[in-house]
Amino acid sequence: MLIGLCGGICAGKHAIAEYLIQQGFQLLELANKSQSHLPESGDDLRLQASEIRKKEDPKSPELTFQDPDSLLDFATKRWQERWVTTDIADATTLDRFLLRPFFLLVSVDAPVSLRWKRFADRCWRRQLDPPELEKFVMWNDHNLYDKDIGRVYLTDKAQLRLFNSSSSLEELHSALEILDLADEQRLRPNWDQYFMQLASLAAQRSNCMKRRVGTATKVDVHGAIAGMEEESVSQPVFAFTPKKMHYWKQAESGFERGRYSTVIPAITSVLLAQVPTAMPTVHLLDYVAGNIRSLVNAINQVGYDVEWVKSPEDVKNADKLILPGVGHFGHCLSQLEKGGFLEPIRQHIQAGKPFMGICVGLQALFQGSEEDNDVPGLGVIPMRIQKFDDTSKSVPHIGWNSAINTGSDGTKHESFYGLRPTSKYYYVHSYAAPYNPGVLESDGWSVATATYGEEEFIGAISRGNIFGAQFHPEKSGVAGLRAIRAFLNGDQFQSLSKDLVTGKENGLTRRVIACLDVRTNDSGDLVVTKGDQYDVREKSGADAGGSVRNLGKPVDMAKKYYEQGADEVTFLNITSFRNCPIADTPMLEILRRTSETVFVPLTIGGGIKDTVDTDGTRVPALDVATMYFKSGADKVSVGSDSVFAAEDYYNAGEKLSGQTAIETISKAYGKQAVVVSVDPKRVYVDKPEDTHHHTIKTQFPNSNGQSFCWYQCTVKGGRETRDIDVQQLVQAVEAMGAGEILLNCIDKDGSNSGFDLELIRDVKASIKIPVIASSGAGVPAHFAEVFNKTTTDAALGAGMFHRGEYTVTQVKDHLQTEGFLVRQFEAEI
Repeated sequence: MLIGLCGGICAGKHAIAEYLIQQGFQLLELANKSQSHLPESGDDLRLQASEIRKKEDPKSPELTFQDPDSLLDFATKRWQERWVTTDIADATTLDRFLLRPFFLLVSVDAPVSLRWKRFADRCWRRQLDPPELEKFVMWNDHNLYDKDIGRVYLTDKAQLRLFNSSSSLEELHSALEILDLADEQRLRPNWDQYFMQLASLAAQRSNCMKRRVGTATKVDVHGAIAGMEEESVSQPVFAFTPKKMHYWKQAESGFERGRYSTVIPAITSVLLAQVPTAMPTVHLLDYVAGNIRSLVNAINQVGYDVEWVKSPEDVKNADKLILPGVGHFGHCLSQLEKGGFLEPIRQHIQAGKPFMGICVGLQALFQGSEEDNDVPGLGVIPMRIQKFDDTSKSVPHIGWNSAINTGSDGTKHESFYGLRPTSKYYYVHSYAAPYNPGVLESDGWSVATATYGEEEFIGAISRGNIFGAQFHPEKSGVAGLRAIRAFLNGDQFQSLSKDLVTGKENGLTRRVIACLDVRTNDSGDLVVTKGDQYDVREKSGADAGGSVRNLGKPVDMAKKYYEQGADEVTFLNITSFRNCPIADTPMLEILRRTSETVFVPLTIGGGIKDTVDTDGTRVPALDVATMYFKSGADKVSVGSDSVFAAEDYYNAGEKLSGQTAIETISKAYGKQAVVVSVDPKRVYVDKPEDTHHHTIKTQFPNSNGQSFCWYQCTVKGGRETRDIDVQQLVQAVEAMGAGEILLNCIDKDGSNSGFDLELIRDVKASIKIPVIASSGAGVPAHFAEVFNKTTTDAALGAGMFHRGEYTVTQVKDHLQTEGFLVRQFEAEI
């Protein structure tokens, strides 16, 4: 360790050096000291400041050097010993010293009046006349700020600054003993200090207008790192704010705390010291196919790392190759052809290397698809993809269905790539490969099927090095992770125990969705809230009429509902982050963090529209959606913008513009990626002729006895009504390319009285696409009621889950008791 001391005239640096010498340090000096030459002759003598009394040690070599480089070289070779110097006098010398990790620069300062008194004492000891205070101040300014010899550069670079106002050496020594300058953590901080410094650095990039915040996350690779404390191995988050510094062991806590309409800038430190082995890799080809982040997270979860395919040459170098995909068959294959990937993919498969296709990636193996007859597939499987029949069921096929091996009979219980007949997998598609019994099996293929309505289709397929899944394994919970792991490990076939075969039920399950309304509370923190008819402020208790209802933290609650068995998680952003750059929108980080541990579909709503960024840049709705997909979203929900688009659609004579958010997003990512959130409210009339809107006769007349009503659509979170009814809206957005309707009801919101069954039946009769029933659920029986009395495709709950009155598990148990097919949560891969 080498301590360099610098400071103003009579600040006390030499007294501190003498103290360190008494503690075992040795003084290193320059033979030709750089002095502060003053314009008045004779004054230099008074500035020959050193009065250090060296420790007598006859065995010590002469520790005086001709130049700074010689001094530094000497100390470097003996860096484990303790050295001190006061002879660093210029910026060039200091910069060389600061490169050494064993060097600590300490600046010393004291009040000018006190330093003048000390200087006067020194003069008397040397039988010199002390200067007047004014002249001393002039000397001090010259010593610190002269353009040629000024020392202020040194003090500005100091790693430790001391303020020496001691009136005696005893007082100074007592303070230095407590300070312990020899503590080596000043040279090399411990892990907590290190990460807090990184978090403070990250905070410099914060754009939060309320307070500057930043985080530093330690990512541990394959277990503990040598030298780390045990508690540090659990991936802590260190966060910095100007008010105080926090240390959270739970990553979500650190992420949620201190947030205010901004993404907290983060520095991730990947510690690679003594990592046992690198994670095995798999090559992933991304042609802008939607939510790739979740697939990467799933691959990481089962112990593999991802290497991106960026060129056709990368395909040739790949061992294991995964082709993901959502959206349009023609768009997918055209993009692959345009990028020059098709032929390398064929060669990869023909070479016998492991290949996995997901969703459209599976369909690409076929000859072609009805979705685009002009675009050929890879032709590995001599069949064509066909569209589902929508005369008696909703299309797209969205939800959890089976993948049952056709080769497993009553005596042979076998599966391929971890698929289990008792598990359910997440499908989202309008086109599929029809299953013809025995045809592909006779050609050596293993086939697993699912049934939608009366149609049996191929859910997964395998032969040799090829594995294809129509479902999304990365969104299929533990069952999907099991399939990914089996493919990556080369574990193609498995024998199944009887308990994994008995009780299998084919077909689509009833979906139970957990919805989280997310906004900032009055303190600027992102919280989950729930309103009563869209009013989220407390109406009773100490916070009545004021505070935003805080029901928990988004990431924590999403994971909780996933582990309770939620089939999907929906985030509805009900805060407008007007002063936040779009790329820093907090919901993006919520999605990133959630997708790391939640392996079911994630939907995000709020702000999906053409917008203008804080710097004036116009950002199309498609680009906004793309940011959400890349952050972990599987679907985006369009709200108010869909109402305005529908009005334009009818004003144009029911003609599509091709420019709406719904059209552009569905064209790029497929209709299944676009949900339209509808917020209608009842308007009662005496008779249907009193309005030009579509009416129903209701079983629930209002207080005036009116028994006819129509559902008026609203925008801006229900605050503004529009002259368009719910039937007009859903039919318009279906024509634009929406894949699903999230059907809310302002009258039922927060009522806990059950869903508006009349509204749901009316909307289901108007369109072919799936409908999610929302608003009003208060008990598990309400879910059974809506599935019994309507043909809704899914049902959503919020407040009853957030308040802890019921769990998702309890709802599903009740549905199963009532005879409905539901997906059971699997905890172990």
